[in-house]
Amino acid sequence: MTGRERLRFAAVGCGRVFQRYHLPCADARDDIELVGVVDSDAERAGALMADRPGVWTGTDVDRLIRETRPDVISVCTPNDAHAGPVLAALDAGIAVLCEKPLAATVEEARRMVAHPAAGKLLGVNMPFRFHELMKPFADAARSGAQRIDVSFVTPGNRVWRACTPWYGDARRAGGGALLDLGPHAVDLLMTVFGRPDVEGCEVDSPEVEERAEVHLSFQGVPATLRIDRAARRMETMVTVTTADGPHVLDLRRNELRLADGTVTEAAQRPELAAISAFFDVVTGTAAASGMVSAADALEVQLVVESAYARARGAAAAGG
Repeated sequence: MTGRERLRFAAVGCGRVFQRYHLPCADARDDIELVGVVDSDAERAGALMADRPGVWTGTDVDRLIRETRPDVISVCTPNDAHAGPVLAALDAGIAVLCEKPLAATVEEARRMVAHPAAGKLLGVNMPFRFHELMKPFADAARSGAQRIDVSFVTPGNRVWRACTPWYGDARRAGGGALLDLGPHAVDLLMTVFGRPDVEGCEVDSPEVEERAEVHLSFQGVPATLRIDRAARRMETMVTVTTADGPHVLDLRRNELRLADGTVTEAAQRPELAAISAFFDVVTGTAAASGMVSAADALEVQLVVESAYARARGAAAAGG
């Protein structure tokens, strides 16, 4: 997307996701240079960049684009603040990597996908499909799958501690644990098995749930996705049972355990895989297929929204 030696990289949103994932990923590369950041809290942006005097900081996305002339932008804002900076970047012809979910609402997500430049320039950070263990896992699990179980467990805000408490605000977040963590798991499953039918869903709160259980079917193969964002442990595990036994992709331990006893370990941090893949695309070291498109992210969000609709229907029928 650019012929320069080093791409000019900027970010909108300086919270934990940017600090833990996007910034280290950019810093690890010789072909990317951080030139500016925007945050609603000007003091936070300034403090974060205190040891980087050449990096522009501010609160206005239009000024960021005008004054730093970035080639690529990461959008790491709360869910309800994705659309504005993403569309501004696309209007300016800038490649943009948006955090998941694409937006707080399906309507906003559709508006982003409809932008004429979205197909070429907009990627979404859903990393598991890019993990190096995915191909051998898919090769083992795709044929003869009889059952699929996904466990996504995390201490949530006790560990990640968002800079602002937007995760608990239904309007800003658009949902709870299912919209927060569900896209990761659903995208992984859809990468291997295609689009599912949503059979049922239960959540522990009607607005911002911490626990959800979703029942899916992939061409008749039953799947259960369990999400717990208020646990005391961490686990990200996909188990596919075939006639040979269980094949387990353990993303917490970074290993693949096949039914025949074979164990393959990986060094790659799974949460950085999509960011690295997107940077590879924009620097020209990988094909455009190496990113999660906005259209793909919308399809995932529609599955999540269908699960929420099932949960609302079940609650109404029971109440």
